Amino acid sequence: MKYSCSLLLSFVALSSYAQNNKLEATGNAGIGTTAPTEKLEISSNGSSNIKLTHTADVLGVVGALKFNMAGSDLGRLEVERTDASGRMSAMKFFVRGSGGEFETMRIVNNGFVGIGETSPSARLHVDGSPGTVFARFTQTDVSAADGALSFMNGTGSTGNYIPVINGRSYMPGRSLGLYLIADVEDVLPASDIAYGAMILDSRSKTGARLTTSNVLAVNSGGVNLMLVKANGSVGIGTTDTKGYKLAVNGSGIFTKVVVKSYANWPDFVFRSDYKLPTLSEVEQFVAKNQHLPGIPSASEVEKNGVDVGEMNKQLLQKVEEQMLYIIEMNKQLATLSKEVEVLKQKIAAK
Repeated sequence: MKYSCSLLLSFVALSSYAQNNKLEATGNAGIGTTAPTEKLEISSNGSSNIKLTHTADVLGVVGALKFNMAGSDLGRLEVERTDASGRMSAMKFFVRGSGGEFETMRIVNNGFVGIGETSPSARLHVDGSPGTVFARFTQTDVSAADGALSFMNGTGSTGNYIPVINGRSYMPGRSLGLYLIADVEDVLPASDIAYGAMILDSRSKTGARLTTSNVLAVNSGGVNLMLVKANGSVGIGTTDTKGYKLAVNGSGIFTKVVVKSYANWPDFVFRSDYKLPTLSEVEQFVAKNQHLPGIPSASEVEKNGVDVGEMNKQLLQKVEEQMLYIIEMNKQLATLSKEVEVLKQKIAAK
């Protein structure tokens, strides 16, 4: 098949002596310019610079632009007609390597682009091969405004759905849905406020899926491992946080736990106006209720669990009350000791 480039070469030959066209002694050809600096230079102030037409009504390749060096093909840009109606077409890019010529990219009539893929099914469809990096994005001097890979809903709609990243990475013994890695020195927030190594940010929308659903969910094999709810509650091993900020279904180990109490730490027990219950009153309460005053019963703990902060406060209050009982008993013991000593002296004097 003769390619349409022959039409262009014929046009150059016919036009070489026109006023605005020139064929230099150097071999440079100019169309629309009298001072070509390349082998072919085209200059135009019109709406189009080059038009290649295939006069035959055929399917398949209708035109190609080839690049050769020393008789060897280096690559080509090829236009293909894929159906008789003319509505289906594709632009294909070929290069030649050590293993022969192969297609690197294709643009089809619906605007889909395929890289390593001859039948793209998305705006950008990349088909990699084993042993190669799937994709790499590099930008010099990244700033806060452009240091992102953005997936946005371009319709302006307040609908329920947003674009997602869906993939799989394999590490020894386990698969990951999304794998993020960075050097330690790169994970450095600018300041200790609303920034971090990774930010998961949910914007309020009218759609129910974004206003009431979970912000982040970590699943494995269909089982929920952890979730962050829209109200800020975190569930680990459970999806029902029961209104608490953190709900954990399972055991945990900690090297340090700090529970902050906001008011009424029981140092008030040592104030002079504190009414310390008598031991008789405590005895009567225990006999009736089977637990200490201020301490939840076994049935209450079974139903509601234990408030660690409140329980520690109540236990400390009991310890401080016991200390007051001991101090009072020590005073009584000292008084009794003095009285016993006086009695001993009286008995010895007789």
